[in-house]
Amino acid sequence: MSDGRNRNGSARWAALAGLLLAFAGPVHAQIGAPSPPKFPAALDRDTLLGWLRSETDILPERVIAVTPQALTAVVSTFPGGGGQGPRMVVRAEALNAETFARTGALSWHVSLTADCAGRRVKLGDTTGYPERNLLGERRVLRPAEADWRTPEAGTALESALRAACDTGFKGPFAGDGFSTTAPAAGSPVAPQPDRPPPPAKVPQPAKPPQADKAPDKPAPKAPPPAPARAAPAPAKTTSHGAVSVQVGAYSAAAEAQAAMARLPQDRSRSLEQATVGGHAWYRLIVWGFASVQDAQRYCDQRKAAGGACFVRAPDKG
Repeated sequence: MSDGRNRNGSARWAALAGLLLAFAGPVHAQIGAPSPPKFPAALDRDTLLGWLRSETDILPERVIAVTPQALTAVVSTFPGGGGQGPRMVVRAEALNAETFARTGALSWHVSLTADCAGRRVKLGDTTGYPERNLLGERRVLRPAEADWRTPEAGTALESALRAACDTGFKGPFAGDGFSTTAPAAGSPVAPQPDRPPPPAKVPQPAKPPQADKAPDKPAPKAPPPAPARAAPAPAKTTSHGAVSVQVGAYSAAAEAQAAMARLPQDRSRSLEQATVGGHAWYRLIVWGFASVQDAQRYCDQRKAAGGACFVRAPDKG
């Protein structure tokens, strides 16, 4: 009896190694699903998009990889700092019945730290769920790894590394990283800045008389400083009380706003813009906690559900 169980466990172990984001590791036990799951009829763009909307809560622009076995997406990202590389939480959904039968999980998530210079990653616990969208009884499918690993080319894990480290990374449903703007319009816009210089012809300085009128025109340009004062917006995030937590950081404002809209309404939320490594990031902050312990409990609950969260230092002043 025990020999049979060992053989089944070994089979699931081997299957999980090739299917769960190309992460190798043992499956301790199969997770039973309460009802028959639905899988996309095909892996073409339109079919997958329709399936995403009807069966999951994943935004298309968050998807970083699609394989015959699973669809992988980013849950949250944290920019690197203090000698540590960027961190990311990714999740995946099984795309066919065979994958589910072999792994016993319809969805799973894993956190990772990226070493962009070394092109390697270090993985946290891989946690599986019997239902879509990380629901149901969770089980640790593979414990965290102490060593770094170099992802194989063409795997979902390599896509996760590129998404964390390469600003030009493009997922299957997004043309420019995690941006929700049309990718086609984004690429040609970059070369166009070279065209504006021609219109600004220097021959105009030959009109000295108008130089006196010029100062009159700059006067109306004084209003621009007003928008500059809008910058204090981030300051609002520094006055949200003694204790707050950060639950995500996004490279696109639209993504940050969408993530904030998905948060429960029981606590105050806000966005904080910051520039890290020359790139703009939008931090999603939740605040209004009575104590650090209260904030830590909130983070523990989010992490248990596959989200990212850490308690920020109490605001001073």
